[in-house]
Amino acid sequence: MAALAAPDAARAGTLATGSSGVTAVTFSPDGTLLASGYSSGTIRLWNVASGRAAGPVLPAGSAVTGLAFSPDGTMLASGYADGTIRLWNPVSGQLASVPLQAGSAVNGVAFSPDGSLLASADADGTVRLWSPVSGLPSGAPLQVGSAADAVAFSPDGQLLASADADGTVRLWDVTSGRAVGPVLRAGPAGRATAVAFSPDGTLLAGGYAGGTIRLWHPASGQPGGTALNAGKGVNGLAFSPDGKILASADADGTVKVWNPVTGQPAGPPLRAGSAVNGVAFSPAAQLAAAGADGAVHLWNTVPGPPARTDAGKWIIVAMAALAIALSVFAAIITTRGILAARSLWKYCS
Repeated sequence: MAALAAPDAARAGTLATGSSGVTAVTFSPDGTLLASGYSSGTIRLWNVASGRAAGPVLPAGSAVTGLAFSPDGTMLASGYADGTIRLWNPVSGQLASVPLQAGSAVNGVAFSPDGSLLASADADGTVRLWSPVSGLPSGAPLQVGSAADAVAFSPDGQLLASADADGTVRLWDVTSGRAVGPVLRAGPAGRATAVAFSPDGTLLAGGYAGGTIRLWHPASGQPGGTALNAGKGVNGLAFSPDGKILASADADGTVKVWNPVTGQPAGPPLRAGSAVNGVAFSPAAQLAAAGADGAVHLWNTVPGPPARTDAGKWIIVAMAALAIALSVFAAIITTRGILAARSLWKYCS
């Protein structure tokens, strides 16, 4: 199926397992793998090109609450409701280290752009930074004050954003561990549930349980436009690789696509059929949604060349043959015309 632009995003498929609800999705940096986490505690890896399972199911225990690939793709981090974080080798399906102990439920995980740090959003009101190589904490926990629901690094790795249960979004200096700028608030929008930086780092999006999405300029802390109304609770946010689309995972069973510059919808809602718990873009701008119905829903959001069928190939061959035939016929007519002209000249002479 040819991919369509965001206003007419084409459904690319559904990865259904018949198991428990999908709680998180993420693509590998090269776009070849898709990881999906489930409320049952398992993780599945999918081959994006074929839509088939890529390796065995990764077992765990409690519900998966967050997933993130390292920037080099050699590690997959998963957060769990039991307060553990596991680091997997996505090729072998084996654990890359002993589980990390956060001490309370982990609500989200994110790698820094250089892969040297892993951040976890924890229910005990902290954000923790870890060394994925040693598995040890990197500095003291960042004190949020209320449960942290999500974390995201800025593209340059200097800032870390946290979405907090008290309805605020906070920015942290990664090096010093100190809060940066004002606390970002969205008014009576409810619990902050999601954060995402634009690819160029000029915008920060925050999603809320009340269905609101706010955009800020992280450098100044100033709003980046009016609030977006997703309708119901926002469970996840993701920018497309070119930054032209902001996708929201919504509790009303849809994924909404927005133009982050104008604040207007970039197309009709994409219907998943059940509450959507998370969204992710691949490097090729394929959009994945984690469905509470146990399925991963996929859409294509960028234009692509139309597929050429075998019939199309024969049409091209036939047209080429016709062009050659016409050229030969024209050459014959031209040659005969020249010969006739010569004969007429001789007769007249």
